[in-house]
Amino acid sequence: MSIAEGTTSDAAVRIDICSAGSLMRALAVANAMLLLALLLQLPTRLGEPAVLLMVAWVEPAVMLWLAAMCLSQRLWRQRSPAAILAAAALLGALSAFGVNLLTLPLFDALASAGEREPWKAAVVGGVLALAFVHYLQLRARAFTPVDIQARLSELQSRIRPHFLFNALNAASALVRDQPERAEAVLDDLAELFRASVGKPGTLVSLEHEIDLARRYLAIESVRFEGRMQVRWTIDDSLLSIHLPALTLQPLVENAVRHGVERSSRPVHIDVDVGRRLGQIEIAVRNDLPALDDAAPVRHNGTGTAMRNIRQRLHLIYDIAADVEQGEIVEGGVARWRVRLRLPL
Repeated sequence: MSIAEGTTSDAAVRIDICSAGSLMRALAVANAMLLLALLLQLPTRLGEPAVLLMVAWVEPAVMLWLAAMCLSQRLWRQRSPAAILAAAALLGALSAFGVNLLTLPLFDALASAGEREPWKAAVVGGVLALAFVHYLQLRARAFTPVDIQARLSELQSRIRPHFLFNALNAASALVRDQPERAEAVLDDLAELFRASVGKPGTLVSLEHEIDLARRYLAIESVRFEGRMQVRWTIDDSLLSIHLPALTLQPLVENAVRHGVERSSRPVHIDVDVGRRLGQIEIAVRNDLPALDDAAPVRHNGTGTAMRNIRQRLHLIYDIAADVEQGEIVEGGVARWRVRLRLPL
């Protein structure tokens, strides 16, 4: 569901049956119901043929229903909630009935004629489709645009560049000897804060996100100079892709805080953005402090910023967003890697 879509009225509640979240939930519900049905029939000594017959049509029927709902989404998505439920039930009944008919040869081979009752499959398919779409409507209503905006506002308000004091000190130190650089630091700082107080949930281009991260690193370069060495690997074909504001900048900020700030040696930060398995992948890697540094950091996670990023992305993309982090070894050097995968 798009956070910029509609109002809080029932007519404006939109569900996305084509999303990975809907697919996974539908399959989970179908398999749970199938398992429950099989368990309830255990006292009757349900045989392997009957189990095979149920498996043979249940999952294919669910997949056919999902495909039909997804392909026809433009036709029913703007309708009233009642009309959407009716469409879902009708397609669910037709899918179950059709797949059950296709499996009749298997029924003839493994079961008695009395067990061939496709109309029962149609009833079950219609009822389950109705219940599932009603659940999606209730879930969508619980995450209406107003509620999402409030939640995103709460999360984004915590993502404030913590380096304000240091940045102002750096600009102050440059004013006399390098006034132009001091002005650039203040301009970069203003742009960062403009982004952090922007409308929650705003989608911006990847190019804008990269520019914001570069501005942050330019400010920090005043403090660390040669101790911070940044390498960029960007797929230029993705620059126009849109993603939530303040997705990349907090990642490089963590790399500076947990790598450069706490190390007495030069630290490499690698920022990679590319395509992987039909998704956009953003990875930020930084050298970890050596064990003989005064304040080595060897802990799991990077605290509040990462939790906020994960929550914001899951609010917007549901389970289609993947966030992972952990320590890796590259060329014999201990490094920390944060990797995001978002749908294109």
